[in-house]
Amino acid sequence: MQINSKIFTAKHGLWILKNILFSGVLYGVYLLLEQKGESIEAMLTHFRQIPFDSTIWVVLLLIPVNWAFEAWKWQRLATKVEKISFAEAYQGVLAGVALANFTPMMIGDYAGKILMLKTQKRTASIGAILLGNGMQLYVSLLFGVISYGYFVWVAQPEPLLLHISMVVLLCIFLLIGIWIAFSLQKLSFTTENKWLKYISPYLIVLKEYTLPEIRDVFLIATGRYIIFTIQFLLVLQVFNIHLPITVLIAGIGIIFLTKTLGAAFNFLGDLSMRAITSVYYFGYFGVSLSLITTATFTIWLMNVLVPVIIGSLFLLSLRFSTKKLKASAD
Repeated sequence: MQINSKIFTAKHGLWILKNILFSGVLYGVYLLLEQKGESIEAMLTHFRQIPFDSTIWVVLLLIPVNWAFEAWKWQRLATKVEKISFAEAYQGVLAGVALANFTPMMIGDYAGKILMLKTQKRTASIGAILLGNGMQLYVSLLFGVISYGYFVWVAQPEPLLLHISMVVLLCIFLLIGIWIAFSLQKLSFTTENKWLKYISPYLIVLKEYTLPEIRDVFLIATGRYIIFTIQFLLVLQVFNIHLPITVLIAGIGIIFLTKTLGAAFNFLGDLSMRAITSVYYFGYFGVSLSLITTATFTIWLMNVLVPVIIGSLFLLSLRFSTKKLKASAD
């Protein structure tokens, strides 16, 4: 009981810290708006004026398509552990989204997908989830580096040397990702290292994925990225943000890159990460800060908050016993 009490206290403390930091970041955005002569009232005005025309309906209809690509990817990856239907994969994805929104390092995403499996070897799926998330991160990194490089070339942000160094560093990570993809089947966990022996049961499944399978997962992840980009472009069109298409696509790439890399710091809040990045980037191109912030909030509301609510309903349907949990850990 004492241990459980300590765990509860720690979780409660993290929850308080998350909300304090999240509030602080949003307050910083608020101060920036005030500094530029804009306000929260302007954001609310923009939000109330959203026209529910064909464009916004297309964005709404693309929400389930967006997460369908993630479910398709998870279904393909999960076959190495357990064959699941597309509907089961979709439920697991949405449950993971609901949990991930409240946990650092996307831990909830793993939990939601794992708990939806029926096999007693659920923990073996951790490697599969890691590969799926890693591939989506790689796609975001790939398009994000291209977008970031374009931004540095066009806007010449200060300090320029720092931004160039960041682009080079991200390119190195891209090369590392390619090396990892070609090395998965050569992984060995036979070492005497105790730490590697501990994680071996969770990651051993990675050796079972072939390069064609990894390629297919990469293409699915790319498809989801394209859907997200189309949604964001349409929302920007709804808010009459008229910039060259290359500038808009680069901005979306940078926002998605920051959001993805910031997953480890999810306690700052997905919304706050998007807001900071969009304000920073589009500010270079003279876009009204209240307008771009409202557009960013709108796409977050559609693509994150709505799935979180639906995913929470799936979580309520989860029923598993202590006996099953123990079996899955064996």
